[in-house]
Amino acid sequence: MADPRTPIAGRYAFAGLLKNSQATERWIAVESDTGRRVVIATADSGRLTTLDSARGVKHRHLTYVVEVVRDVDPSSLPSGKALPPGFGVAVAEFVPGKTLHAELAKGGMNPAKAVAWILRLVDAVQALHGAGAVHAALSPRSVIAVPEGRAIAPVLSQLVAPGIGPFCPPERLKGAAETAPDDVWALHATLYTALTRHPPYHATTRDALLKQMLSGRPKPLSAFGIDEPALQEILDRGLAYEKRVRVTELAEFSQTLDGWERDPRAMPGKRQIPPRPAPRSLMDIVSGTGLGKGGDDEIVIDDTSLPDDEGTELNPKPAVSPPAPVPAASAIAARSVSPLPAPPAAPSGSFDAPELPREPTASAPHAAPESALPGPGSPVLPAVPLKKRVSINPFERKRSVWPLVLVAAIAGGGGVYLTVAPDAEAPKPKLEEPALPAATPKPHEPARKKLSPDEQRDTCAASYFEPGSFEPTQHFAFLCQDGDLREITTQLFQLVRPAAPTADAAPPTAVEPAKAGEAPKGDAGAHGSGLDWYELPATAIIRKGCCETATPVSLPETPGWCEQLQAAVRRIADDSGKSGDLAPDARSFDKAVNCLFANKVLRSYPYDKAPSEANRALFQQFLSRAAISEARR
Repeated sequence: MADPRTPIAGRYAFAGLLKNSQATERWIAVESDTGRRVVIATADSGRLTTLDSARGVKHRHLTYVVEVVRDVDPSSLPSGKALPPGFGVAVAEFVPGKTLHAELAKGGMNPAKAVAWILRLVDAVQALHGAGAVHAALSPRSVIAVPEGRAIAPVLSQLVAPGIGPFCPPERLKGAAETAPDDVWALHATLYTALTRHPPYHATTRDALLKQMLSGRPKPLSAFGIDEPALQEILDRGLAYEKRVRVTELAEFSQTLDGWERDPRAMPGKRQIPPRPAPRSLMDIVSGTGLGKGGDDEIVIDDTSLPDDEGTELNPKPAVSPPAPVPAASAIAARSVSPLPAPPAAPSGSFDAPELPREPTASAPHAAPESALPGPGSPVLPAVPLKKRVSINPFERKRSVWPLVLVAAIAGGGGVYLTVAPDAEAPKPKLEEPALPAATPKPHEPARKKLSPDEQRDTCAASYFEPGSFEPTQHFAFLCQDGDLREITTQLFQLVRPAAPTADAAPPTAVEPAKAGEAPKGDAGAHGSGLDWYELPATAIIRKGCCETATPVSLPETPGWCEQLQAAVRRIADDSGKSGDLAPDARSFDKAVNCLFANKVLRSYPYDKAPSEANRALFQQFLSRAAISEARR
């Protein structure tokens, strides 16, 4: 049954309301030509003008505005009512995934990763500001921390989430129109929340929130056990109540964060603060406290009423009358429409789980019973099934797919049997022949042989490399032993067989004499694998996955102010077993290595060049194989 609404602009068909919509001003639609999902939101003329400036602005950490429609047919809207004069709708790219708000419910981010993510968001917002646009609703609820179909997190969504009070500066809460400095405040507040898991301010009313902002600064980072004086100073400057003394430029914010990454102990330099303006008249003060949009600026002051998984699921409104009993054959289709059973079944970090019940409808995507569908004014999801999109992020650990493949195979075999059985009744006596059952268990017996711990370790280590990279009888006991990670890495990559083309094996031998006085073995391993410096974290990841009792990796301490490679490598190994983005960890590793080059303290390592793009690409391939290896285990 097709949805009765008229498509917006003739091509955007209504699909369902977003869970975080308090009314019907935001919803999901499907573009008829491409089948892609988009998010649509109503807006007044001023906001539409800003969004029109953002049209076509593309960035790898930003969803883009597709179109602005000012003349909207009321029959295409969820409410069915005409928009107020001057209002229209904006259409933006929809990237599903887990929001930063939901991720922070599991734990705060370490300062290095939080700053790296905020710098990426700064870059995305800068692209918007460069086009004359403003995001105006930036908060952890609008940041997709685990995006589907995007290479690197985070992704800043547009139109999905409303503005949240603590992430809006005081002048915005007083009714001023949205401006670029609003986004700078929101980025500071998002950084504070990423570190502490709490917004800088919290109140249930607008007046109470403004009084909090006026009364003083947010609770210091030290109250949450975070000893980062430089970050504290950065946040104090960006969350000051008085705009005159506040950091309002993205360039200044980015510069201070970049300086913190280079040296977390160095305090930001002093700022030039403009003089205090002349006192305002009483009329100016009174006229500046009213809401600028007719008393409704769509800012949610207390966001605790919003669901925690906004932007990841559709929220179809049920029919007014209770649905009639549905036949057993259509029970799965009915459950895919109802939003109630999904939350208990889904893990806190999962977006995939709520979509799994929709898969069985693929054989009959339009067969949902009318009793299970919403009324004429509500979305009809079975007509547009939402299938899981596979992430292409090589830095993201994939979930295990082998149990699903096994279930699909069993289900497929059952379907074939049911299809063929009515025509195969005559040959039933053949099933009693003992030949097949007698022959079947024999080839399965060797496969069921349980591997010893040593065999499991060796199989695990080899699975991180291309097939045939090692001798069939190779043992990897050395991999799990205590010792200097450099020596273990050198021994591991010396065992890797050279690639098939002999030309690739020639250069290492030519280079070895030049490095003979330093570490010829390490040089051979580096050139043989192509990973160079990334051999160290690769080895640490293999130890983490294959050695149950291995101690943390050990590397020599280097002099100077550079981050210790041991810390960077351990962080990559520890985070490799988690669901998330390893790119910030890899970036931190690169910086640590580049710092060693800059300070000329490389005598203890055999690699003669800083990490290159080719090295990073090969490390991404390694991580992809590592994810597959983990899934198969």
